[in-house]
Amino acid sequence: MLSLKTVVLVAVLFAVTIQLASADIFCNDKGVCIGDGGPGDDSVKCSGCHSCTFKNCCHVRFTNPRTTCNIPGWRSDAYNLFHQN
Repeated sequence: MLSLKTVVLVAVLFAVTIQLASADIFCNDKGVCIGDGGPGDDSVKCSGCHSCTFKNCCHVRFTNPRTTCNIPGWRSDAYNLFHQN
């Protein structure tokens, strides 16, 4: 008979394997993104990004041009308008 710990461990390993196999894009709210493919969850958008883009995707907070991104890279015209020096 399997213990509860073994069942939970197998379930977690299965979930991690599925996530890696699907290679979805995941981004944290600092703009650091990993993965490939489509958006991994509701916090990732692959349209409407203004900064902190990764494979044309970003964390949902960077769909607002007023949000500052500390990672060098592409910026939309709207972002540049709000962040002029």
